[in-house]
Amino acid sequence: MLLRSTLILALSTGAAVAQPAMTDRAVLKQHCTSDYLTYCGNFPPNGPEVQACFRQNKAKLSPECQAAITSYMKAQRKG
Repeated sequence: MLLRSTLILALSTGAAVAQPAMTDRAVLKQHCTSDYLTYCGNFPPNGPEVQACFRQNKAKLSPECQAAITSYMKAQRKG
Protein backbone atom coordinates (compact mmCIF):
# COMPACT_ATOMS: atom_id res chain seq x y z
CA MET A 1 0.00 0.00 0.00
CA LEU A 2 2.78 2.42 0.89
CA LEU A 3 4.66 1.69 -2.34
CA ARG A 4 1.47 2.31 -4.29
CA SER A 5 0.94 5.63 -2.54
CA THR A 6 4.54 6.53 -3.23
CA LEU A 7 4.18 5.80 -6.91
CA ILE A 8 0.91 7.62 -7.19
CA LEU A 9 2.46 10.67 -5.63
CA ALA A 10 5.53 10.36 -7.78
CA LEU A 11 3.77 9.95 -11.08
CA SER A 12 0.74 12.16 -10.68
CA THR A 13 0.17 15.73 -9.61
CA GLY A 14 -1.78 17.12 -6.69
CA ALA A 15 -2.66 20.74 -6.08
CA ALA A 16 -3.04 20.51 -2.31
CA VAL A 17 0.38 19.06 -1.50
CA ALA A 18 2.82 20.91 0.75
CA GLN A 19 6.15 22.08 -0.70
CA PRO A 20 8.33 19.42 0.99
CA ALA A 21 6.08 16.66 -0.31
CA MET A 22 6.25 18.19 -3.79
CA THR A 23 10.03 18.11 -3.58
CA ASP A 24 9.98 14.47 -2.46
CA ARG A 25 7.58 13.66 -5.27
CA ALA A 26 9.83 15.39 -7.77
CA VAL A 27 12.77 13.30 -6.59
CA LEU A 28 10.73 10.12 -6.93
CA LYS A 29 9.60 11.12 -10.38
CA GLN A 30 13.14 12.00 -11.42
CA HIS A 31 14.64 8.72 -10.24
CA CYS A 32 11.78 6.26 -10.83
CA THR A 33 10.13 7.29 -14.08
CA SER A 34 12.55 5.25 -16.17
CA ASP A 35 11.94 2.18 -13.99
CA TYR A 36 8.20 2.73 -14.23
CA LEU A 37 8.38 2.91 -18.01
CA THR A 38 10.69 -0.11 -18.22
CA TYR A 39 8.84 -2.45 -15.89
CA CYS A 40 5.34 -1.10 -15.36
CA GLY A 41 4.61 1.30 -18.22
CA ASN A 42 1.77 -0.84 -19.48
CA PHE A 43 -0.21 0.09 -16.35
CA PRO A 44 -1.80 3.46 -15.58
CA PRO A 45 0.50 5.38 -13.20
CA ASN A 46 -2.17 5.62 -10.52
CA GLY A 47 -3.61 2.15 -10.98
CA PRO A 48 -3.42 -0.57 -8.34
CA GLU A 49 -1.42 -2.75 -10.72
CA VAL A 50 1.59 -0.44 -10.40
CA GLN A 51 2.06 -1.29 -6.73
CA ALA A 52 2.21 -4.99 -7.52
CA CYS A 53 4.45 -4.37 -10.50
CA PHE A 54 7.00 -2.34 -8.53
CA ARG A 55 6.92 -4.87 -5.72
CA GLN A 56 7.47 -7.72 -8.17
CA ASN A 57 10.36 -5.87 -9.83
CA LYS A 58 11.86 -4.32 -6.69
CA ALA A 59 15.21 -6.07 -7.13
CA LYS A 60 15.43 -4.79 -10.70
CA LEU A 61 14.77 -1.13 -9.86
CA SER A 62 17.69 1.21 -10.27
CA PRO A 63 19.63 1.98 -7.10
CA GLU A 64 18.58 5.63 -7.46
CA CYS A 65 14.89 4.70 -7.55
CA GLN A 66 15.24 2.34 -4.62
CA ALA A 67 17.01 5.06 -2.62
CA ALA A 68 14.38 7.65 -3.56
CA ILE A 69 11.57 5.34 -2.45
CA THR A 70 13.34 4.57 0.83
CA SER A 71 13.96 8.26 1.49
CA TYR A 72 10.38 9.17 0.67
CA MET A 73 8.99 6.47 2.94
CA LYS A 74 11.22 7.63 5.84
CA ALA A 75 10.09 11.23 5.32
CA GLN A 76 6.45 10.15 5.34
CA ARG A 77 6.89 8.31 8.63
CA LYS A 78 8.40 11.41 10.22
CA GLY A 79 5.31 13.33 9.25
